[in-house]
Amino acid sequence: MGDLLEKIRPQLNEQQLDAVTTADGPLLILAGAGSGKTRVLTYRSAYLIAECGVSPFNILAVTFTNKAANEMRTRMESLVGAAVRDMQVSTFHSFAARVLRRFGDKTGLGRDFTIYDEEDAVALLKQCMVDLNINPKAHSPRKVKEYISSAKDKMIGPDAYKATAASFFNKIVAEIYPRYQQRLQDSSALDFDDLLYRTVQLLTACTDVLESLQNKYRYIMVDEYQDTNHTQYLLVSKLAARYKNICVVGDDDQSIYGWRGADIGNILKFEDDFPGCKVVRLEQNYRSTQTILRAASNVVSNNCSRKSKTLFSKGELGDKIILLSTDDDASEAGAVADSIEDLIRTEKAPRSGIAVLYRTNAQSRAIEETLKKRFIPYTIVGGIRFYQRKEIKDSLAYLKIISNPKDIISFRRIVNYPSRGLGNVALAAIEAEAASKNLSPVELALVSNGDFLRSQARTGFLQLAGVVRSLITAKRDLPPDRYVEAAINISGVRAEVMTGDAIESESRKENLDELIAAVKEYCQQNPTAAIEAFLEEITLYTDVDSWDESADVVTLMTLHSAKGLEFPAVFITGLEEGLLPHSRSLDKDRDIEEERRLFYVGITRARNHLFLTYARSRRRFASAVSNESRFLAELPAETLRFVSAQKHASYPTQNMSASLPNTAVSADRYRHLAVGRWVVHPTWGPGRIIARQGADESTMIDVMFQYVGRKKLLAKYADLEVKDY
Repeated sequence: MGDLLEKIRPQLNEQQLDAVTTADGPLLILAGAGSGKTRVLTYRSAYLIAECGVSPFNILAVTFTNKAANEMRTRMESLVGAAVRDMQVSTFHSFAARVLRRFGDKTGLGRDFTIYDEEDAVALLKQCMVDLNINPKAHSPRKVKEYISSAKDKMIGPDAYKATAASFFNKIVAEIYPRYQQRLQDSSALDFDDLLYRTVQLLTACTDVLESLQNKYRYIMVDEYQDTNHTQYLLVSKLAARYKNICVVGDDDQSIYGWRGADIGNILKFEDDFPGCKVVRLEQNYRSTQTILRAASNVVSNNCSRKSKTLFSKGELGDKIILLSTDDDASEAGAVADSIEDLIRTEKAPRSGIAVLYRTNAQSRAIEETLKKRFIPYTIVGGIRFYQRKEIKDSLAYLKIISNPKDIISFRRIVNYPSRGLGNVALAAIEAEAASKNLSPVELALVSNGDFLRSQARTGFLQLAGVVRSLITAKRDLPPDRYVEAAINISGVRAEVMTGDAIESESRKENLDELIAAVKEYCQQNPTAAIEAFLEEITLYTDVDSWDESADVVTLMTLHSAKGLEFPAVFITGLEEGLLPHSRSLDKDRDIEEERRLFYVGITRARNHLFLTYARSRRRFASAVSNESRFLAELPAETLRFVSAQKHASYPTQNMSASLPNTAVSADRYRHLAVGRWVVHPTWGPGRIIARQGADESTMIDVMFQYVGRKKLLAKYADLEVKDY
């Protein structure tokens, strides 16, 4: 046994060790929530290098976030040292960008392409629609982008899309799609979807490139395989086809991105794709209490499309899950804030260990307002990200246009910012003149005296040309961090942000300083990297990548954003029909199953404390919604403590009425129908009592039935049989 194996063996259970030491051939690791999959991936990579003699150069590890990739690199370096630097550990999109920068010229794509983020891509689509006389107000550019993204995920190009377009909107998209792709090509730019789409096209068309990459990446590992879409599936399958040393790690119970193209079938049929595949199940949970884990397992067991596994924990039983029933969304926010204050006061819980999760971003408003009033510091993951702020986008546009003079979106952003008297008429004239000379507008600025423009516009055009020349010189003569600082000054962005309101100006100036600091930090970590590498990395950031988890603040985020994270205390809010499960999911069983998986993901983010909340009335779309989520009826009664929060309560210990499940509510003849009890109705089947009022002959029972939803019954006529599940 080698030194590394001897070192790591005590840190692994039997199944983890089996996964780590399975080196060759296809391997499917079904890793339940909190089962240590990151450790297994890291140790397996180290095992291949230290014990099997595999060169780091021949290993590819792919995941979905930069955060996960960086964590894996850091852990591996502690095991095998600097050798990890020769191993490719990256996100799918970063890997695809790397391949295209090396081989993209084989498909007519230059190596200096720009990657458009969502905002830039939508801006370009809007231009295309205007060019085609399609009203962007009548047909949302973002919706058009969704349809084109879906097509690219399925490897459907413009011609094939047009051939099958049937509906009115599909035909609109079919008209825009080829124009959009051409404008991307003219700008030497790719959107996020193109990174994967064009890479799969490249590997399909160029067998020499495919063979080169297959020989290089003889061992492939894919994290979160249940979240792969069709293009990612094709990419991985092509790369692994020769040596078949592919290890995929995932959990079908955590497949929650079907709405953006993820195909749960990829993990469910992996054994068919790679015959002889070995399957290892990681079923021991190291994160959550037994109570939380039991609730999660009970919920997700209601899904049909899943591989069987039974999660267990050897940890403590833990507290019951608090189920908070509130009057409305304001009352819900107050109850959440009360409970947060109680955790901080009585449990000495740090704010950084508390997360509030919700199905839709709109739900955060009431929670934010309440936390502000209570002076509880918080951060929102998924709000306006740092690199999306205007002054940052403006600065980055100047950097991008120097790196890629064909970038039309960056050019349009900087052409008249700061103001140079170059309005829409002048812009149209510049672009027309550039097209007539087969140049980009920036290339035109470097060779033209602007005599095709009127005097004021000509002056502004020459000013712009001077800025571009100065930036080219600065890029050539200065290291990246000093170049960025110079660019912010030369462009006039810094001077521009200092105009207007003093407080806002100071904040925007601080943001510019933070950008310079970010580039400096990047250069320290990557001494030989050019500014283009930094621009690519930040363009591919996700919401979670930019989240500072060390800050002592409560974290607010969607359930989707929370995947892969964990917190000592978690609140899942808005457990109502129409929110969770979402209204868009109610018509199809497969969509309901994905919503159930989303709830499961939320539950399993919690280590010690879990709070579930719902409002009896919530104002949405000018109407009140008040049906509790069907998923609540799938929670085991013995894991719950039901709490009814009074409106505008101050502290839960003083102003919330609580009934423990399976205890008597009153001394009357219906005391056996306690809140939290599971019951069976002769017609409607199993359900759980979620509320009751009155006593004796006037006792009213609220039951959330598993199959028919909520019913309010008079106890003496209800004919309910109590069950202990």
